[in-house]
Amino acid sequence: MINKFRRAWSNYPYLNILAAGLFFIAVVGLAFSVSIFLITGFSGEFSRSLCLTNGCIKKFLELFDQSFLILSATLSLLVGITTVGGIIVALMSYLNSASATALSNHISHYSIFQNYITLEISKRNRIAPSSVDVFVWYNLIFSSSRMGRTTISDEYCRVVSALNREISFSNEQAINAIQGSFRYMPHQKRIIESLKDLGIELSHQPRNEFYEVEDQIFSLISSLNKSFCYSDKVPALLKRDYV
Repeated sequence: MINKFRRAWSNYPYLNILAAGLFFIAVVGLAFSVSIFLITGFSGEFSRSLCLTNGCIKKFLELFDQSFLILSATLSLLVGITTVGGIIVALMSYLNSASATALSNHISHYSIFQNYITLEISKRNRIAPSSVDVFVWYNLIFSSSRMGRTTISDEYCRVVSALNREISFSNEQAINAIQGSFRYMPHQKRIIESLKDLGIELSHQPRNEFYEVEDQIFSLISSLNKSFCYSDKVPALLKRDYV
């Protein structure tokens, strides 16, 4: 029990300052009170004979009222500071507890996110697990997770929207292409660059192979968004019309 108390005390070093301040106030207040009491008493009051009548008690309290006033003020000040100190300690304990809880929730949520992506990748034979940086993807979506908030970040919505713009641009090019003039290499470059923001690394590949990988990557993104991005502000990926 003593060791636990010592550890708890060591977690709040400012308590040493508070304790030192309370001790100083108590010593100074008590010293003043006792000094006034003794000086007043030795000035002639202690030489009086013992008297316990109502008048004598009243006279005694009147003679030493300043000494008692200082003692009372000291006690009131000690109680006030102790109360404020207790509130501060309780607040700091709450903040530390909330911080620890937020971190625990962050780790737990990230673990679930990581396991989900690992499982989904295992269902897709064209995606290499090493090509997906789960940590980057998670932090992009849940940028405030360490503070206990799992709201979807605006930055993630912008990244998905940017990816949609690339898909839309390629769709337009494919629709307007004449006799297979759709240039798939520039398309690959733009898609690869867009996916980097999600922590997904792809390399240039032959047209059909890249299309299959792209299909599974987009499927993975859509599946994850449906499971974790409950907010309507996250846009759904557009359908690809290019081949």
